[in-house]
Amino acid sequence: MSLLTGLAVFVLVLAVLLSKGKPAAFLGCLCLLGLGCVIALSSLKGFVRPAA
Repeated sequence: MSLLTGLAVFVLVLAVLLSKGKPAAFLGCLCLLGLGCVIALSSLKGFVRPAA
């Protein structure tokens, strides 16, 4: 399993656990976790960017 697939499965499982079976809460948790992942990856990308 690749790292990206593992991260996607982790985010889905975490959203299901946090929503406690409610569809609206699941979508809200999924959106917030996805937004957090995008922010984290973009900040990591800024650290890795080579200094030119």
